[in-house]
Amino acid sequence: MNKKDSNKEKDGRSHPSTNKEAQLVENQMPLSKILDEAVNRVKSTAEKLPLLWDDTDGSVVAEDIVDLAFPEDIEEFMTLMRRVEDTISAGRKIKEQMQIELGKRYEGKVVREGRDVIVGRPSTTYKPYDKEKVLDYLGDDWRMVVRPEFRVTGIKAVAKERGQDPDVIVESLFQRVITNNNISILPESKAPKWMKELEQGEERSLG
Repeated sequence: MNKKDSNKEKDGRSHPSTNKEAQLVENQMPLSKILDEAVNRVKSTAEKLPLLWDDTDGSVVAEDIVDLAFPEDIEEFMTLMRRVEDTISAGRKIKEQMQIELGKRYEGKVVREGRDVIVGRPSTTYKPYDKEKVLDYLGDDWRMVVRPEFRVTGIKAVAKERGQDPDVIVESLFQRVITNNNISILPESKAPKWMKELEQGEERSLG
């Protein structure tokens, strides 16, 4: 190879593959903008979710809710997907702290808000001293009172083993009653009668 050819190799003009790689890098979106796009996509989808809630005939499809124009470049595609996951995780963290704040604001109180009842105390459960003893007492009537306790982590493991989305499966099978710190957020249908009778925004001491 002569000196002239060597110079061509160094400046890249004789290497189409090098030019192609440079073009790909140039066309890729900066990481900061990918995060912005992830946030905007989540925001846009959230704004369109009421379309699903009002969909009585199943006419709403994915394209109506989600922008399906995804990046062609695989690296940019995967980076965007990871940033979407980060955005969702960040939302969960914010929600967790908001629940703790609710616990501080409504300690010892109950307040009606929309279809939910916010109760400022931990949920009370009964734990048997001996499960076998309870089952022996019930005998054949156990189905009348026993409700299985499910490990959500176990459900997710089964879903993953079956090649399904664990979060989607859990959300389809379980109604989430939030208990965090000393706060419980109950759907109206699960609240005691006197709590259901509260007016919107009405607070009452638990005494």
